[in-house]
Amino acid sequence: MNRPDLEWSFVLRHTLRPAVCMLVAVVALGTAAWLHAGSVKLYDQLNANHAAVRDDYDALVNQRRIVDRYHRRYQTFYELGFIGRESRLDWVETMRTALEGLDLPRMTYAIEPQLGVNAPFPSMIGSNDIQIRVSNVQVEMGLMHEIDLLRFFDRLQKQAPGLIKVDRCEISNVMETSSNSADPNLIAKCGLQIFSVMTSDVAGDAI
Repeated sequence: MNRPDLEWSFVLRHTLRPAVCMLVAVVALGTAAWLHAGSVKLYDQLNANHAAVRDDYDALVNQRRIVDRYHRRYQTFYELGFIGRESRLDWVETMRTALEGLDLPRMTYAIEPQLGVNAPFPSMIGSNDIQIRVSNVQVEMGLMHEIDLLRFFDRLQKQAPGLIKVDRCEISNVMETSSNSADPNLIAKCGLQIFSVMTSDVAGDAI
């Protein structure tokens, strides 16, 4: 018994369209997979860039806060006269004003030449950018009461430029008695230190 011959025209007519559809589907699937892989790679790259930018932004914000905080401190110290050239004329005028304001009998003083001071820790931006200086001052004044000495130093701290440190003080009674109520009852001999800071943006030497 002979097998019947296939009718290829019939077969092609009914299988060509499904085959073409399958081929198109495979091509479309491959193209979609390729595009998806590229999109995932691009997303990972953009996500990494975004994280880096965010970290840089957070670091910049933190640095800005630090700069603002230390700038305010710098401005405060500058206005107080701690940063900048030492003005001995202002110091002398402040001491005279304090003496007159407290009605102290008399005062003598001697200011030694300004010297450099080694910083307790090295500067983060270089030792040549920040220089600490100190001037030693010897003061002798007449007092009516011991409290006058504290009042005198309190006025210096508030009004005189720079930063002062009381190194030592000796108070002695006046040996000679006087009937004049304006004469001092005590003599105070004190050693002071006037500190100032010179930065690279401040020009000139001490006066």
